[in-house]
Amino acid sequence: MTDNHYDFLMVGGGLTTATAVREMAGSRQPGSIGILAEENDPPYDRQPLSKDFLLGDMEREAVFLLTEETSREHGIGLHLGNPVRQLDPDAHTVTTADGSRFTYGKLLIASGCHLRRLSIPGSDLPGLFYLRTLSQSEALRAAAIEAKQAVVIGGGFIGLEVASALAQLGLDVSVIHRADRLADRFGNEEISAFFDELFAGHEVHIVYEDEAANLFGEGRVEGVETKSGRIMPCDLAVAGIGVQPDTAYLQDSGLALDNGVVVNKRLEASAKDIYAAGDIANFFDTIYSRRRRVEHRDNAISQGKLAAHNLAGAAEAFHHVSYFYSNVFGLTYECLGDMTDFDEVVTRGSFELKSASALYLKDGVLQAAFLLGRPYEERKVFEELIAGHEHMDAVLARLSS
Repeated sequence: MTDNHYDFLMVGGGLTTATAVREMAGSRQPGSIGILAEENDPPYDRQPLSKDFLLGDMEREAVFLLTEETSREHGIGLHLGNPVRQLDPDAHTVTTADGSRFTYGKLLIASGCHLRRLSIPGSDLPGLFYLRTLSQSEALRAAAIEAKQAVVIGGGFIGLEVASALAQLGLDVSVIHRADRLADRFGNEEISAFFDELFAGHEVHIVYEDEAANLFGEGRVEGVETKSGRIMPCDLAVAGIGVQPDTAYLQDSGLALDNGVVVNKRLEASAKDIYAAGDIANFFDTIYSRRRRVEHRDNAISQGKLAAHNLAGAAEAFHHVSYFYSNVFGLTYECLGDMTDFDEVVTRGSFELKSASALYLKDGVLQAAFLLGRPYEERKVFEELIAGHEHMDAVLARLSS
């Protein structure tokens, strides 16, 4: 055994790793634990970075999930700023960017995703921001203090959260969105109309069916030109155009890769003693009997806990209704299940009164649910009904009881 050997080695310094490590430490699982993190900060929660932290309502220390001091107290080897560059499953060895070699008994791959970046003229100018890391959120928050106008490129979940935060900080905000309506991923006109009106009501200008073509400015971003020729002056721009699984370092490992690391229902990868969880895991969803990759916070926590159990010797299957929530302009909305395959949407309540739900059905069976301003108890009911593959008749009976 060398100084660089761990019984349980975690690749990635995010929420999935922190959850797994805390679960194992809390259960006093015997064996040494090591973490290899790309960032220089210890594991932290990304969820507040586009919300409370960006707004200045949360202190820096509050985002951390596992501090260096806590790691030392529990004997956890925390290796920061040292991303993995190579994995050899046969030798049970990983090599990091500085050439260090670590051997492991069991390995958890939880390196998450990397941002997609703009590749248009001017995308190298200062004043263009991305938002995934703590340092990026800090930089954007500092820039927003001095700015008056902002353009957000991308109208997805992160783009809308950032637009909401910047508008609440007093900036004049515009959003460039490819689709003809907001929240188009939900596939429901009532939901989209609600978000369109919500952002318009807070004076956020949405440019629909357009894309950024060019960023311009003398020494830094001063505006965005769109493909349609629209000129949008700004003091800063933020790109929220999605992420992709961080699998470049795994290309020569021999692991099965397909939109992430392919794992079975127990989160086991295709090589012995290797598991993957969180954003990077392409897992078999036992609820829908198909493969999925989920990038949301709840999934990172749920799979982190299960991975900890299975690393320690269990053989539990991941059986969980995926859950996601967001907050814009003080309003919280929640999503349950998978909205990618449905043939009918039934809405209840009133979007105008900010208390509504949308039920997604396939052949009459509940697949997913969108909830706005609904109580926790209702969410738990929908979660049970989705897991039970309940027909709409049973759903209505349960809701009326």
